[in-house]
Order: sequence, then structure tokens, then C-alpha cells
Amino acid sequence: MYRILSIITLCALLAACGRKESLEDIEARAGQTAVEYYKLLQEGKYSDFIAGMEYGDSLPEDYRSQLVDNVAMFVKQQKDDHKGIVAITLSRCHADTAHNTAEAFINIHYADSAQEVVCVPLVMQGEIWRMK
Repeated sequence: MYRILSIITLCALLAACGRKESLEDIEARAGQTAVEYYKLLQEGKYSDFIAGMEYGDSLPEDYRSQLVDNVAMFVKQQKDDHKGIVAITLSRCHADTAHNTAEAFINIHYADSAQEVVCVPLVMQGEIWRMK
């Protein structure tokens, strides 16, 4: 939970700096946020990952619990299939500043040398990038 709060605080501080962010800065911040959310999976912090979803902090507890269970099953499947996730890196990110959305393309690196590219849709909620 502390990691997600750190991510959120960092994002809010960057947004509050007073200077107009360039498109490259916005895309870098959105992309890095997506990477940090997926690193939570690697660390087994499934509740924190769910909290990074759009409206993730206001989900009914039963639904939140189901999502946490689903994420845990996903990670277990990756361990069974690929011996687990060893790294998460950003490939690229495209932001739409008019609609406050972005698509981050992240690479999931597995222990068996396999890689997977995942598109993570993001939306700006207040001053925080959240996963859609």
C-alpha cells in the first residue's frame, strides 16, 4: 500500500510543479505509472494493483476481493507457464491530452526468457493516472 501511495504522491507532485508538461513528459509519466502498477503484481501486492484501477479505491469489498483473487490466479498461471515474472519494462506510451487518456505498452519479461507486450489503457483521475 505504501508503494501505491508513493506512486500517487510522486505523480501529484510532478503535476503540481507549475510548468506545463510536454507531451513527452506526460507520456513518460503515464508509462512509468503503468510499469509501477504491474511491478506490484510481480511483488505479490494484488490489492495495491487493484487500487490502481479507475475507481479502484471505491469498489464494493466483494467485487474487490474477486478482482484480487483473479489477479492472484493470473500471476500463479504465469508462474506455472513461465516460472514467474522477472521484470516489467516500458516499450512506449501514447497519450491523448484532449481526453486525459493514455495507452502504455509494457513488456513483461518471464523467467523462462519469454516476453509479452501488454497494452495498459490509462485515464487521468484527478492528478493520478489510473488503469482502465
